[in-house]
Amino acid sequence: MNILKGYFSSLQNEGDILSVKIDVLGVEFSVLMLDFSSFDFGGELELIFKEHELCFANLGANLSVENCFEARICRIKKGHILWHIFFKFKHFELGSIIDAKKGEELDLKIGQNKLCFVKANDITLRKTNV
Repeated sequence: MNILKGYFSSLQNEGDILSVKIDVLGVEFSVLMLDFSSFDFGGELELIFKEHELCFANLGANLSVENCFEARICRIKKGHILWHIFFKFKHFELGSIIDAKKGEELDLKIGQNKLCFVKANDITLRKTNV
């Protein structure tokens, strides 16, 4: 499970859908969620998403995904079927699971910078226990 910590930036709603902006150390993330009128956006928030929801591409790619950020490959765990790629983003470590064949095709190496992205509807918010 990937977890980023940030702070509420802004909110827009359309019907029962909320578009919430969260600042994570100067990078703005978008989160789509159903209208939770009782959710407290004050204080520190955690952005939670699964490893298979973190995708990546070569730097300079132009994508339609809301949440794009640059991160460095810090570790690679290679299996026969799947590879677990670990990235360093700011002081957070994030994981992405990809097909082993795709990992070989991309010629992934520790130290490479990649453009990472997560769709806004793949992120869940929760309050931190401070």
